[in-house]
Amino acid sequence: MKNDIFSFSRFGRYFAGELASICSGKGLSILAFGLMPVYIFILDLLFSSFGDGYEYMYAISRNTFFVFSFWIFAIWIPSACYGNITDKRAGAVYTLIPVSSLEKTLSMIISTLIVIPLAFCIIWTGTDFLITMAVGSPVKDTVLVYAFSESFTPLDLDFSDMLVSAANAILFFLLGAVFFRKHKIAKTILVWMGIGIVLVLLGMTVLETMTDNWQSAASLENVDISTLNIVWSCTIAAILGIAIFLRIKTIQY
Repeated sequence: MKNDIFSFSRFGRYFAGELASICSGKGLSILAFGLMPVYIFILDLLFSSFGDGYEYMYAISRNTFFVFSFWIFAIWIPSACYGNITDKRAGAVYTLIPVSSLEKTLSMIISTLIVIPLAFCIIWTGTDFLITMAVGSPVKDTVLVYAFSESFTPLDLDFSDMLVSAANAILFFLLGAVFFRKHKIAKTILVWMGIGIVLVLLGMTVLETMTDNWQSAASLENVDISTLNIVWSCTIAAILGIAIFLRIKTIQY
């Protein structure tokens, strides 16, 4: 096979075929997630029947539902789309596909990190926009407008911080989907919690050490926390991407 590592034409054909396969197998589930505003609207109508008159749910509440449903979607989608490659039968077929491990990894990452989440967000915000207009609320009350005019969280995090954090979460669960053979989501969450506990303990130790050293503590005042967070998140994303590639390259049945 020529261009064993990467070929744009071969990758394009494989990527298009993989997306078509995902749409065929998981398209209805993705649509169901994206239509969450419809379920919220129905529940809102049911609860409002106990009061006087009807007023559509506030944007801040719907924004919370959007973030919550997106995180559930981000946890679910990697295992749903690629969890079968650790299965002996499906995985054996996957290894026989005439594309390189790099092309498989890139296709996997682009699909779960960009294309599928983007489709989910378009369906979700589009549905919310139509319902908001239908009930007579102003455009500023749509989740799409509100998300870019207000903070996602009370912590006032930058949008770029939220974006890279979500990307890392998806990559982490994608790694869990191709690494574990059973109970993929549960095991990945347990590993995430374990890593989180270790990092918290390390962070407390570092802060305690820096508190004792006033010069190190003073130097933190000149550090751009947002930039540092993005650099750290990008580094983690690169590590996760490499780990996924190595798993795809070395997976055995």
